[in-house]
Parts: sequence; C-alpha cells; structure tokens
Amino acid sequence: MQSVTRVYNYFKKFGYKTVVMGASFRNLGEISELAGCDLLTISPQLLAELEAAQGELPRKLSPEAAGNLQIERINVDKATFDRMHAADRMANDKLKEGIEGFSAALVKLETLLAKRLAELESRTPAAV
Repeated sequence: MQSVTRVYNYFKKFGYKTVVMGASFRNLGEISELAGCDLLTISPQLLAELEAAQGELPRKLSPEAAGNLQIERINVDKATFDRMHAADRMANDKLKEGIEGFSAALVKLETLLAKRLAELESRTPAAV
C-alpha cells in the first residue's frame, strides 16, 4: 500500500498523464488505505465484503492532496532508475514474483492449449 501511495502521490503531484492501479489486496483494510486511487483490482470476495461493510469509506488519495505534498521531483535516467529499483526491496521482489507468476501461467496455458488441440486433431471427421 505504501508503494502505491508513493507512486500515486508522485505522479499526481507532478501532473503525469497516467493511471495508477492498486492490486493484490488481502483484506478490506488494504483497500481502504488506497481509497481514491485511480483504479483498484478487487476480488469478488473482497468486493462483496466491501459492499456489506457499514460506515464511511473516506478518500485517502486525491490529486489535490498530492499537489500539496512536499515531494522532490526526481530526474530519472536509466542509471538512476536501476539504482532506485535495486534499493527498493519490495519493488524488486514483487516485480520478480509477478514476472515468474505470469511466466508460469503462460507455460500452463500453452500446455492446456496443446492438449486441447491434440484432442481436437485426433477426432475423426463426421460422416456426411
């Protein structure tokens, strides 16, 4: 949540034309911490819990609030990005985890598709 908040506030403060999206929520508390973020991907289970929850859900992130924050603008070249990324353990770990997860899902999908294609190809054509 801290990473998404930092990214959101930085991009909004300096007027970057982008959309910030939070994801991978485990509970309603994490969702409420990012209330106001441009986009959130919320599982059906947590969405149902959120719908059933009582009380207010105050906005925590907004472009206006970000504009008032004391944030230093960073001039980023590749070397600066690489240094900052290497220093952020969460960014490194989550990026690696995400890439490995997508890679594993792709291999699984390719295996399933190959199996299904083989099944379809082994069928004899219907008589006319």
